[in-house]
Amino acid sequence: MSDLFLKDVPFDFIKKVFDIMSKAHWHTFQVLTKRSERLIELSQSLPWAANIWMGVTVENKDYIHRIDDLRNSGAYIKFLSIEPLLGPMPELNLKGIDWVIAGGESGPGEIGEGQT
Repeated sequence: MSDLFLKDVPFDFIKKVFDIMSKAHWHTFQVLTKRSERLIELSQSLPWAANIWMGVTVENKDYIHRIDDLRNSGAYIKFLSIEPLLGPMPELNLKGIDWVIAGGESGPGEIGEGQT
């Protein structure tokens, strides 16, 4: 598990992954990236299918621009992963977004640790 749109992942490999996901139409694939710039750069060259859901991570307002890149992709289903939610998201425009996953920070040092 890694970010498929990492700059070091060759386009040919990404296209093969999309081809296989398209052929396996009985499955739903959720592809999540923090590299929305590369997603939009390659989007028109990818074989989008209805069973390939595309998402971007948006941790705080500094990364809201990723939502516009996702909107402009060829994905049929578009989702956001807003986790960990690290700050307020004022005026979050969800037009064209089908699904939002939200969650907070967890793990060692979390607020309330050790409290009963």
